[in-house]
Amino acid sequence: MKRTFAILMAALLLLPACTQEIKTETLKLDEDIPFREGSDNSLSLDLDIDFPVSGFSKDALEEVRRTIRTHTLGENYTDFTGSLDEMGQYWRDAMVEDYLISNEGMLEEMEMSEEDAPFLNWGYDYKGAFGEPYKQYVNYIIDQYQYLGGAHGMYGTFPIVFDTKTGERMEWQELVPNVSEERMAELLLQHRFDDLDEVIDEDDLDRDNIFFSDTVEPSPWFSVDKDGLTFYYQPYDLAPYVFGIITIPVPWEELK
Repeated sequence: MKRTFAILMAALLLLPACTQEIKTETLKLDEDIPFREGSDNSLSLDLDIDFPVSGFSKDALEEVRRTIRTHTLGENYTDFTGSLDEMGQYWRDAMVEDYLISNEGMLEEMEMSEEDAPFLNWGYDYKGAFGEPYKQYVNYIIDQYQYLGGAHGMYGTFPIVFDTKTGERMEWQELVPNVSEERMAELLLQHRFDDLDEVIDEDDLDRDNIFFSDTVEPSPWFSVDKDGLTFYYQPYDLAPYVFGIITIPVPWEELK
């Protein structure tokens, strides 16, 4: 059994708009827990989540860490006050308990032996790291993958834009206050194929039919950079699973 908790100092990220660099510590966990002793089935846990330790004011720093805890590990960890090591242990124990109780109950309910059960391998892979800064803002990118014994796992990418001065999570309306919800929906519809060129042939007569709807509402998950805003849509948000995470970029020149 492999088990590692560590708090590591990550590489420094220099923000042009800040007087300080963002230094981070990392919650790491890499463990496989067998369903039973000697079992080929297991729960795989993998955490690699960065938390800032400097680069923000004291109040802003705690706000950022609080937001990261919430959106990586869940609302039960929003106000967690222990160390990263303690938080990782708490999360690990909760996931193991859920895994064992859920699957023991499933086997009993279905009157099935472990050897015949196709659903006993579970996995959680959560990552979080700071991305590129833009002016006084910085992107924090969360990647998550969960497999709970079904036909396939579920994955997603969830960017959060932080104001480095206040530590607040920004909404897209705050970055482009002159753009209405209706106008943003129009722009998203216009650009919905921009990042799908490698997946969909431009001459494909059915390309419009990949989307579930002929409207695209702004996603709460977006990133910001020198080119504009990029909105992220998870599998099944806009289109079937096969199309994966769909990103829709909207350039600054159209956001004036």
